[in-house]
Amino acid sequence: MAEPVEKRVSGAGVQSLERALDILELLGEASDELGVTEVGPAVGLPNGTAHRLLSTLTHRGYVLRNPKTRKYSLGPKAVSLASSAGEKLAPIARPYLEELMETCQETSNLAVLDRDSVVYLDQVPAQRMVRMFTEPGNRVPPHATGTGKVLLAYQPAATVEAIANRAGLRRFTEHTITDADELRRELEKIQEQGYGLDSEEMEEGVRCVAAPVFGPDGNILAGVSISGPASRLDEARLEEIVPEIKRIAREFTESLLSPD
Repeated sequence: MAEPVEKRVSGAGVQSLERALDILELLGEASDELGVTEVGPAVGLPNGTAHRLLSTLTHRGYVLRNPKTRKYSLGPKAVSLASSAGEKLAPIARPYLEELMETCQETSNLAVLDRDSVVYLDQVPAQRMVRMFTEPGNRVPPHATGTGKVLLAYQPAATVEAIANRAGLRRFTEHTITDADELRRELEKIQEQGYGLDSEEMEEGVRCVAAPVFGPDGNILAGVSISGPASRLDEARLEEIVPEIKRIAREFTESLLSPD
């Protein structure tokens, strides 16, 4: 018995959507513009099919075509969607940030990876005389922060390498990781233990502990963290609060998976 036309069309439509999303993800991770002959093989498509999808995405503003090189990069609509998603995430995260601050009695933060930078979306300051403060919207290099390293740890190796090549591994303090191999080992450690630590790597006297938040697709979506004076966040205190940070990040992740 022949398959209904409607079902066949629906299946083909879903497949085309998946391939278009593969292309967008590829362009988002690329360190430079890509041509059709690079996009096609990378996403498992014939060049003709890749060209048609790229043309559609270009027409809709999700992809930009450089007329001189005839190569493609992410367009303004794709960037705008990513920014909008981040803005919508902050209100959802707020109760978890408040619980994190109350539990740890240190400033809590929400941040995402945007191209080569970590962008802070929200913060709940600690109710203490000496506390950390980061303006929402502030951007910092990912390799020198706890949240940034957590966000890098769950990216494909090629993405991490591309970010490091574009942005560099600038030294901020004597503790900053500036060697690519050392960074790779640090990211592997973060995956194993489920959290990341910035021990005075961005700023002397400041420590940050971060844990990953995953989206419904299983990919990392954001990082939640607490930051405070290194004098308060000593090894004994870290042993107490790391399980709490991981727990709250896990509960945040589970809330994003819930249909309610």
